[in-house]
Amino acid sequence: MSAQVFIAANAREALIKVRRELGDDAVVLSTRPHPKGVEILASGYGTLAVPSLNESNEAADSTSSSRILNELTRLRGMLQNQLAGFAWGASRRRDPLRVALMQTLFAAGFGSSLARTLAARLPRGLDAAAAQRWLRHVLIRNLPLQPAATDWLARGGRYALVGSTGSGKTTTLAKLAARGVAVHGADQVVLVAADAFRVGAAAQLAVYAELLGVPLFVADSPARLAQSLPKLATKKLLLIDTAGFAPLDPRTRDVHALDALGVQRIAVISANQQGAAIEQAMVRFGHGAAACILTKLDETPQPGAVLDSLIRHRLPLAYISGGQRVPEDLHVANATYLVDRALKGGQLATPFALEAEDWPLFAGMEAEREERHVPAKDLNAG
Repeated sequence: MSAQVFIAANAREALIKVRRELGDDAVVLSTRPHPKGVEILASGYGTLAVPSLNESNEAADSTSSSRILNELTRLRGMLQNQLAGFAWGASRRRDPLRVALMQTLFAAGFGSSLARTLAARLPRGLDAAAAQRWLRHVLIRNLPLQPAATDWLARGGRYALVGSTGSGKTTTLAKLAARGVAVHGADQVVLVAADAFRVGAAAQLAVYAELLGVPLFVADSPARLAQSLPKLATKKLLLIDTAGFAPLDPRTRDVHALDALGVQRIAVISANQQGAAIEQAMVRFGHGAAACILTKLDETPQPGAVLDSLIRHRLPLAYISGGQRVPEDLHVANATYLVDRALKGGQLATPFALEAEDWPLFAGMEAEREERHVPAKDLNAG
């Protein structure tokens, strides 16, 4: 076994050195205080071996070696979590404002990548209140909104709402159509029902079309949709309701065929999902979309996760929706309102909120995943 000694100011920096020199599979063998901070003894995972006595015992030695390696891996994880917890406590004492800022973001539902990036860019010399004001200001400035001058609904064109099953596409389309009628007139707006999977989808849209006094075309296949579009070219605003699928369903790739038809995609993301589900929807439906609409905000006490995803993916947010009323419950996105609501959501007393004694363990788990995360880029933290 070839072991190396690493010395750093604190455990976190020492672990970074270990991973840089020995890789992610390095095994921490021991740790102890050092005049310069912390001393860690570590070895590369691949250098660990258990010598066999003879060929007849090779199978037994292999099993024993496997057990030893598994046990060392388990111990390594335990040590890493403990050291990260110690580092969290040291960070609280050394730089309490940065730690408090990260706690604010985590409690509000923001992810580790964005939280660590913002904490690293927190200016020096601020007091607690000024640090929170800085955080609020940076989040507001970096939340990508559709500029009022480029409002696609007022400009007109061909738009298809795409998103997961149950994200509220049909109701949102009706709200958009009502706004379109107010801007362009009922004779210049047309609805297209292209959801051939959900039972009653076309019938639901037909009710909205009748109430708004606009025509409705049913396109039950991509070929039918392609044939219908040239006939509707004279209309100022064309809104298409598409079928919803789970983000990982292979059929979601079909939405990209709309690009060849000259149809721009608008991603409809339900804000009341877990962060992982929001990320999947953003990757699948947000890539290549012209803008985004957040729905079900009335069912979202902590919208931090969806704002985190928007900031990292830089997808312009056009409208937000919360409620079933048409068109009253559709609003132009407002960054100040959304950020304030997200930060306020982090103060809610729920059984899922972390207590003071939970944070070191949480820090250990996050440190385990930190190097696999892609840091947030292009943040304007000035």
